[in-house]
Amino acid sequence: MSDTYTNSITNTYSEARARYVLGKVYEVLMNILMADLITKSFADEVRKELLYLMDKKALKSFQLQFRTPGGREIGGLHYEVRADSSIAMDDDTGGIDFWGLDKNTKVSLLVTKDTSSAHIDEVNRQLTAWGYGTGAALAGSYQYSSSFSKGGYGINQSIVGSW
Repeated sequence: MSDTYTNSITNTYSEARARYVLGKVYEVLMNILMADLITKSFADEVRKELLYLMDKKALKSFQLQFRTPGGREIGGLHYEVRADSSIAMDDDTGGIDFWGLDKNTKVSLLVTKDTSSAHIDEVNRQLTAWGYGTGAALAGSYQYSSSFSKGGYGINQSIVGSW
């Protein structure tokens, strides 16, 4: 007698699912906009660029990083992208106080690519065309905040630092 076990992981990406979870991130961006830390143009560019990377299945994670005008790291938000049905929760957005940050806080986007993407060469060319350079992830502790998910495709949001 023998037993056979199989395990398969299905990629749950679809454009509709990506747009849904990215819509939740966009709501967070709108909260940052309302606190007068970013422009609408910045929020729209972030959404466009992240959707492109998701469509190319080349996005592992991304961060919205907050720094003082002098460049000192304050903290930020870390987002882990998962297409393996491991994120089932779909929380509401909100609950983060951006109003406590100084109005001169600089917000930037850091992306971590999935280099196993079949489209990585195209993605690298596009990121260069958009002006991306090298960057570093935020230091400090990561505290889970919420999850956004649709049909097994999702994003975990963590708060980085103590701001």
